[in-house]
Amino acid sequence: MLRQEWAIASNIKDKTTRTHVQGALERIINQLKGIHKAPSNGLAVFAGFHMKAPGMYDWVMYMVIPPRPINTFKYICDTHFHTEILENMLQTSSAYGIILIERGEANIAILRGTYWEVVKNVEFFVPGKHSAGGQSAVRFKRQTEHLAEVFYKMVAEEANKVFLNIPELKGIVIAGPGPTKDEFLKSDFLDYRLRQKVIAIVDVGYVDEYGVRETIKKAWKYIQDNEYVRAKMLMEEFMHHLVKNSEYVIYGKEKVERAIKSGIAKVVLLSEELDEDEILNLMLEGEKRGIKVEIIPKAIEENKMLKETFTGYAAILRAPAYLISEEIEKADYE
Repeated sequence: MLRQEWAIASNIKDKTTRTHVQGALERIINQLKGIHKAPSNGLAVFAGFHMKAPGMYDWVMYMVIPPRPINTFKYICDTHFHTEILENMLQTSSAYGIILIERGEANIAILRGTYWEVVKNVEFFVPGKHSAGGQSAVRFKRQTEHLAEVFYKMVAEEANKVFLNIPELKGIVIAGPGPTKDEFLKSDFLDYRLRQKVIAIVDVGYVDEYGVRETIKKAWKYIQDNEYVRAKMLMEEFMHHLVKNSEYVIYGKEKVERAIKSGIAKVVLLSEELDEDEILNLMLEGEKRGIKVEIIPKAIEENKMLKETFTGYAAILRAPAYLISEEIEKADYE
């Protein structure tokens, strides 16, 4: 795959970028030649040329064995290293499994902390309804049921491999369109230890990545202790107030700081991409006044909206926004 990427990189127009990308790929390939088998938890490789000054570059390379198994493969060529999966492994101790299934296709996903990923796709031909009559209909129905059972067994075996290797798995959500998800659970192919962890069965329209997001949204009651779900719920609450009761929300650095100082803020939402010292100061200031300061991780889709539309600072208030000025004047007077 890396050799193919090397060939593709020859189409990069900028000479410096082309040289650096191909040079990095060559060095990675040479390093991997000495590794005959991937570690049991997988391997993460970060490599590239770091510009110290115009025309001056340092070679940077890290080969990391993660603390937990990596269940997916990603190749990303970018201006920065994507370390979200590894960061999330260090920050969280619990996980939820998701099985999205419809007749003939299934996706197995893991929700861990602020990050989710599809780790396994299963496809198998299972015919739909048939219009034949008589004995043909009976025979076709029997064959279809057999193929469906084969498919369910394939999905269950893959789910068993993935989820039984996650000791911190808190629960499993099974989702999909129509009755297939219920039939799958009744098939009894899923390991009994995993069957005990099924916490919800939800209807969704798709079994792709959009279906994962829909599943998480519909099953939020059962997984609301998850950081990803919590952050999305907070942003949804903020947007709800913005539309229905706009006087109970504010955004922007100066207004949020004033809301904390006056004690009117109920919950403060900050983008993870803000300056670390600024985040820490606001968290300490909020703690003094009993105000929750929540960090919206960059892995959450809504973080982009918070940062770009609301400058990275937002707050849900205990009282209408116009009282902020009155409270500050009162505090200053006292």
